[in-house]
Amino acid sequence: MSADAEKITVTDQRGVTLEFDGPVERVVTIPMPAASMFVAVDGGVDHLVGMNPASLDAITEGVLGEFYPEAADIPADVAGTDFVPNVESILAADPDVVIQWGDRSEQITGPLEDAGIPVIGLSYGSQEDLETWIEIFGAILGKDDRAEEIIQKHQDDLDMIGNAVAQEEESPSILYLNQSSGGYIASGTESYMDFSIDLVGAENAAAELTGSAEEVGIEQILDRDPEIVLLSNFDTTMPEDIYADELWQDVSAVRDKRVYRVPLGGYRWDPPNQESNLMWHWLAQIAHPDADLDPLRPRIESSAEYLYGQVPTAEQVDEILWSSENADSQGYDAFTE
Repeated sequence: MSADAEKITVTDQRGVTLEFDGPVERVVTIPMPAASMFVAVDGGVDHLVGMNPASLDAITEGVLGEFYPEAADIPADVAGTDFVPNVESILAADPDVVIQWGDRSEQITGPLEDAGIPVIGLSYGSQEDLETWIEIFGAILGKDDRAEEIIQKHQDDLDMIGNAVAQEEESPSILYLNQSSGGYIASGTESYMDFSIDLVGAENAAAELTGSAEEVGIEQILDRDPEIVLLSNFDTTMPEDIYADELWQDVSAVRDKRVYRVPLGGYRWDPPNQESNLMWHWLAQIAHPDADLDPLRPRIESSAEYLYGQVPTAEQVDEILWSSENADSQGYDAFTE
């Protein structure tokens, strides 16, 4: 990626090179995590003119919608949740570029390019992908330095978390459920959650599965007997639902009250996003309550101030952490300060 006095050149994750006359002013994002990540790199919503409806839901359901209430008015009819673009609506938004998945069918990129709309194609799932997204967004916005700073914060926290948990002898088993109502979907190896679990010195209780969305039955869960269970923000299940479920009573995580709803900040903390370094800190403290880690709440506050230009209130930090919903779970009072 390069820029001179006028032109900005980026190469997307398909290997396609695009050139812009200067920093982009109008951007449509279709992948779900892209909207909030773009906002974080930009430091505002002024240049976001369209997004996936699921992206809008994540913004309005979380603290980002409170930081930027005007985001609720950004059109969300530019694509369906299947990522198929609504070319007519996108043309009406008059974007300089559309952010779209680049590792899926050409049916979701081709119609845009046929209409003469520049498309940046992205891949997703790893820390490397996350940093590439931030780098690309910084480049097209003319904010390379800010993008580099965000990436450096992640790298610094990777080292910090790794050093903090290296002193811990135990490796608790963690089961992350992407879905836990109407059946169970878990994350196995080759998933970002597996990366996060490994980073904090824990074991993935679904390690024999591959991918981020694999079906698992209650019998398999009982057999694995996870010590910690994480509930996703892509579902409605709360810890109290698992604690009350008769099928779960013999699982260690239920007996020991170690079921937790994953936080929801500027985006869902479950997948790779601009706040993944906060997710690692939270998860490390869940897995190792005695680890030598600084309090998380001040980090949430300083991160929000940097990424979004606003310091969340104590009530907003509680919302991010699902403090009420996680209150009955072991050790959660550690996040009150």
